[in-house]
Amino acid sequence: MDKAPRTGLEKERSNMKNEQVQKVLEGEAGVKAESKGTYVVSDEIELTVLLDMGQEPLSVARVRKLTLTGELVTLETHKGDRVHTSAQVKALKISQADAGKLRGAGFTATR
Repeated sequence: MDKAPRTGLEKERSNMKNEQVQKVLEGEAGVKAESKGTYVVSDEIELTVLLDMGQEPLSVARVRKLTLTGELVTLETHKGDRVHTSAQVKALKISQADAGKLRGAGFTATR
């Protein structure tokens, strides 16, 4: 079954507006508003931001600081990497950080 091409209005509805992003972040216990449009994420939760990059969204994991200024979105990760983009936020994924979880290469050593 063929899908009809998406119109600009449908695309706009699939992205979150800055006001919606701010409302979600302000409602989370582990997120603190540092200044207008700037939010700092605590170590108790993990924030993943999905950005609309056209055909496929770009996922930025372990975001520690998110700044919304006009049409610019600035993300700073746990490692200190910074992403500056005019892409719209498609979704926010908020989960509890696993304190006991070891981040490894995906395999374990056997003895």
